[in-house]
Amino acid sequence: MIAQVNLNSEVGRLRSVVLHRPGPELENMTPSTIKEALYSDLLSTAPARKEYRQLEAVLSQVCVPFYIDDLLEETLREVPESKAYLMEKLAASGIGAGLLASLESMDAKALKDSLVQGIPGRGMNPLYNLYFTRDIGVCFNAHAMPTHMATKVRSGEILMTDTIYKYHPYFTRNRAWVNPWENVAAGTRLEGGDFQVAAPDVFVIGQGARSNRQGVEAFISIKSKETPLFHVITQELPNEPESFIHLDMVFTFLDRRRCMAYKPLIMGHNSYKTRLLRVENGQIRETVFDTVFDALHRLGMDYEPVFCGNDKGVYPDREQWHSGANFFAFAPGKIMGYGRNLHTIEALSNAGFEVVEAWDVVEGKAKVETGNEDKPVVYTLESSELVRGGGGCRCMTMPLCREDLD
Repeated sequence: MIAQVNLNSEVGRLRSVVLHRPGPELENMTPSTIKEALYSDLLSTAPARKEYRQLEAVLSQVCVPFYIDDLLEETLREVPESKAYLMEKLAASGIGAGLLASLESMDAKALKDSLVQGIPGRGMNPLYNLYFTRDIGVCFNAHAMPTHMATKVRSGEILMTDTIYKYHPYFTRNRAWVNPWENVAAGTRLEGGDFQVAAPDVFVIGQGARSNRQGVEAFISIKSKETPLFHVITQELPNEPESFIHLDMVFTFLDRRRCMAYKPLIMGHNSYKTRLLRVENGQIRETVFDTVFDALHRLGMDYEPVFCGNDKGVYPDREQWHSGANFFAFAPGKIMGYGRNLHTIEALSNAGFEVVEAWDVVEGKAKVETGNEDKPVVYTLESSELVRGGGGCRCMTMPLCREDLD
């Protein structure tokens, strides 16, 4: 097992990642719980799992994939104090005494299954969103940090992540766990879809429906304890529509010099401000810029945009709605995204990316390439089910370790 958290970029060669196969928790969603579960439609587990095989096939050729439910079960089985910690947090959440006693009597596997799948009728909701592992924890530098969610329905996912980061040997070997959320003001929030590591000391964070300035400042308080000077770029986002839920729905890194962008928001003239925060010895100096690209340029990091929808007519809006800007890089210039966004894939092809269907990897017709940065590749996932959950390939991955860029 790779025993080190190391995350200093968005595009360095991936070494380990946390995933979750869509499972029975989705079957426990009903029309009456769709809104509470943060979905706009019911998902069917079997086709979702079939489509998910494409993501697994690509990533299994380049890194060690861990599954979050397995990590929790291992933690509970191997580290006895982790169960006490979990029970204490569940009790503090207001869970009933009877249910708490029932959970405490379970072995590691049964407890993990109950947490993930929920216990209908007893006040424990299924973790409907768990296959979007990106949102619930972030790694930066040598640290692993649970996030602080904006919605109560996802609190169980955070409890899982916090317990794993705090007690699993992968993280305890290097004392990776940090948690800045114990004494923050009510309403503080920061989610992983809004958090991007541009460089070891440069972070790009979205502020909108799911993350806010208080969440950014909580992160800054942690980072300031070890780094006297670093920079945070914040990008304001609309609260609506729901497709703008996180920064990675409108902006993602592709390689050392290119980013995918939804042009109307990221490059357009609008009221959503980009701020560069220079943090030196805990003091913040703020400068407003027109775009994220301008702020990165000020730091000596020059990127070219590739536009979601290929900047053609209605297609930026149509394709952004279905995660058209949400790409995941597993090496510089080696990325994954939904093939259904035809005009976005066309824009990548025009920018020099070879297009490979992920099903060809599943079926052994194609190998996954991680080297030769001069030959960028986009691996396209066929999806009609996963996409209905409201997220793309970056949303479904929580990187733990990447190789540092030269």
